[in-house]
Amino acid sequence: MLPKQYRLRQREDFAKIYAQGDRFRGTYLMIRVFKNQDNSSTKIGIVVSKKVSKLAVIRNRFKRQLRAIFRQLLSQLSNGLQIVVTVTTQGQPSYQQICDDLQILLVKAKVLQHGS
Repeated sequence: MLPKQYRLRQREDFAKIYAQGDRFRGTYLMIRVFKNQDNSSTKIGIVVSKKVSKLAVIRNRFKRQLRAIFRQLLSQLSNGLQIVVTVTTQGQPSYQQICDDLQILLVKAKVLQHGS
């Protein structure tokens, strides 16, 4: 589970990021990044729609895996970011494929401090 201070919860926050954030598309994921001017902590939201799978089990697995990946990457992320990750794939990629895709997108968005 992501610590509470890193979670994006409010509908208004999601709407602002969708409207004003920069969009980056990968093989399995799409991220939207909005950079705040203040140096607050980074907040992350994860979206998995029913288009990906009608089964809640599969949607929840995606969310769990993404939260675990972000937990590992939190120390490498810049401060003051708001990030929304949307799963776009219909298939079931492995954990490693999701991890690689997310890291590539974060480097492309220039928010990962050390591209590892």
